[in-house]
Formats: sequence, structure tokens, C-alpha cells
Amino acid sequence: MPLVSCIEGEKQEPEITGSEVEFISVPDVWTYISLESGTVVGTGKLGDAESDAAWAMRRDWDIAVCDTLLRTNGGNSGIGFGGILSESGSETIPDIYQEVW
Repeated sequence: MPLVSCIEGEKQEPEITGSEVEFISVPDVWTYISLESGTVVGTGKLGDAESDAAWAMRRDWDIAVCDTLLRTNGGNSGIGFGGILSESGSETIPDIYQEVW
């Protein structure tokens, strides 16, 4: 799945560079990733409302992974402009994404 990061206020076409971010998924732990820097910027425990609220107010991450769950920095998950779109353009979201916030 291609992942793209944008800077607030800039309208730009996504540039996919093929960069990779490697991390180890830890059960019940969100891993927050910056696509701009290509790094893991932190973690938070699954179900920790205080941690979730703190991460939702940050703009230094683009996507978070926890087991089979994904979270983007946008909408209900954060103040950024992240989102997930099916490559086919379909409105159907796979079942594994249904439990994200």
C-alpha cells in the first residue's frame, strides 16, 4: 500500500519514493510513523484514552499500526490531513479497518 505524507496548507501531487520504514509490531501497542522522516516517532498502548488524546493533537505522525489495525493522522484519529483510500477507488473498506476508532 503506497503511503503519502503532506505538509499542511500545501496542495501537491503525492510523490511515492519507495522508501521503507521498518518496525516490529508489538501486540496491543500503537506504533506511530512519520512518512516525511521515514521514522517511528513513538508508541502508545492500545485502549489508553489519555495516550490516544495526546497523539491526536500531534502532527509529527502520519500513520499508526497496532496488530491488524491502522490509524491515520486525520479525521477522528488526529488533527492532520491523513486518510486511507482504496487503490481501486471503491468505497468499500476491508474488514480489518472497520475497528479503527
